[in-house]
Amino acid sequence: MKPETKTRIAEEAASAEFFTGLPNNIRGFALKKIFADELDRFNYFSYEKDHRSLTAYFHEETAEYKVRVAIGLAEFCLTEFFTGDFRRFTEILSAKLDSAIESLTAPVTDSLLAEKNFGGWEYARTLPKNLEGFELFIAPDHPAKTTNGSYILINYSDFASASDFTIFYNVYTENFTGEYKVRLVPHVSYLFDAVTLKELEAALEKNLAAELRSIKNFYTS
Repeated sequence: MKPETKTRIAEEAASAEFFTGLPNNIRGFALKKIFADELDRFNYFSYEKDHRSLTAYFHEETAEYKVRVAIGLAEFCLTEFFTGDFRRFTEILSAKLDSAIESLTAPVTDSLLAEKNFGGWEYARTLPKNLEGFELFIAPDHPAKTTNGSYILINYSDFASASDFTIFYNVYTENFTGEYKVRLVPHVSYLFDAVTLKELEAALEKNLAAELRSIKNFYTS
């Protein structure tokens, strides 16, 4: 970050009453005051709990104030917070911070997703809690919303190595896709492409354990 930008953003934040009044805890998420630059971002604060977090920051490249959330190793921005005006940013934060944090753990209410009744999927109940050194972080009975109609349906994570495996479901395209990360670097896995739960079930039964072993071999070899 350019020194002049960092100085301006830091002074702007220091004069804002909103930041001095942040609660230490929101819905079990603990406040972490940052107020420091990281590459092309100036991070103000985050709320964190159990591998889930929300961070408010200024993005130098786009000259916008933003909020990004992390659910496990998946990170994405919440577009409703985007603005180029600092005062407007604090207003949006004041109005929506609590609900944004709540959404990180609250049950999904999307009607298109509810129609699929993933919570009633019998095979999902047989998914092991731990497999090949990965823990089941997200299960089909409690999917996590990301962006553009996509939901994390299944996620196995090894947080110590920043590696994971994810099955996504998109409510608009109505299909399942697979992705994995090795030390935060994303890769696509086509072994789990499916349209129906039966197809996905067959792919998981055949490939899940081997896929996790392969991911682990990437970062242990």
